[in-house]
Amino acid sequence: MSRMPVALSFGMGIDSAAILARWLVEPASRTFPLEQLTVVTAMTGDEPDVTRKLMERHLLPLMREHQVRYVQLARASQAGGYVVLDDSRAPQRMIMRGPWRLSDELMASGTVPQVAAKRRLCSWRAKGDVLDRWYATEFRGQPFRHVLGFAAEETRRALRDQDYATANRRPEYPLITDWSWDREDCDAYLHALFGQSWSRSACGYCPFSASRRGLPELVQRWRAEPDVGALALALEHTALALNPRSRLFGKLSARQVVQDHGLADVQRRFEERLDHPGQQWTLYDVRRIIHPRRDDPTRKGAAWRSVGIHHTGSRREADEAMTWLARKAGVPVTTDQYGIRRAEVVARRAAFPAVEHSLAVAPAGAVPKQRAGFEVWWDRLLSEQQQAPPSGSALTIAA
Repeated sequence: MSRMPVALSFGMGIDSAAILARWLVEPASRTFPLEQLTVVTAMTGDEPDVTRKLMERHLLPLMREHQVRYVQLARASQAGGYVVLDDSRAPQRMIMRGPWRLSDELMASGTVPQVAAKRRLCSWRAKGDVLDRWYATEFRGQPFRHVLGFAAEETRRALRDQDYATANRRPEYPLITDWSWDREDCDAYLHALFGQSWSRSACGYCPFSASRRGLPELVQRWRAEPDVGALALALEHTALALNPRSRLFGKLSARQVVQDHGLADVQRRFEERLDHPGQQWTLYDVRRIIHPRRDDPTRKGAAWRSVGIHHTGSRREADEAMTWLARKAGVPVTTDQYGIRRAEVVARRAAFPAVEHSLAVAPAGAVPKQRAGFEVWWDRLLSEQQQAPPSGSALTIAA
């Protein structure tokens, strides 16, 4: 047998749980002794409690029995880095939250998880970057076998991951190449071994959860843990205030999921968050530049957003401030289908490039942000759109 270290990137979901469980109870299923194995998890800080319970009930005891090294990590801060939450061959408990949570970042940016070409960009920041940094520190340029839990139906993910293989990092996908196990096979194996189904490990606001296959489990999870669903609604609410197109699940909103499935407890917990006496509210000033696509100027390309803060205080105070500014600009204040109060100062035109400008009231937490060069582009494009001398905005806002 090779003495090369083996690292299992362990997401705590069905696929990686099946790999680890089989390795521990069926020695013939692996090609290395367990002392060479390190199981590594990077926490997003927002995994559901059912994941913790399953791990502590079933897999932690097996890891203790076989003295398998288990390392629990978390991102250190918004700036990056990582912290080691636990590193043990006798893990006693799951530490599900570190100093940074993915939801903290989303709330500060006023967005829902961003996906591009079905790539999990939020997972990379919360997990992939953390794991890569730890592997670099741990193995110091020495070769290691990197095992990932891609199921048999996920060959595209495996092929994409091959692009990141190096002379040191040698990726392996046993569910695909060795066992031909799809997710149903993994689920059946875990159920036979532990007597209960294993839960998908995903944040309760994961944008991939509302697929035809995943939606029933998402609804079940929100029903069992209403605070998980309430957090999803809260993230979406602020994101929609800053961009009315930012539904959590693309064409489907989290609010619609709650309404369609009668998740009254989720809705109640969400409203309690909004109505909490300590909840501060902000009048946000949002401007957006929409560029044309380089290969097709008639289609939408990159969008630049500027978020400013005009006032923070009680909900009533923020709403009064918006009413005053909207009256000054000569535009109405409306309430949309999500209960968000906003005023459209500059409407987007159909052609590109285009600009838009709005005021909206939402819970405090999103931070002011604007990319370099935004003001120059804004002044020029606003002037072109309105055919008027550049003024910085149709309404002067002190951010």
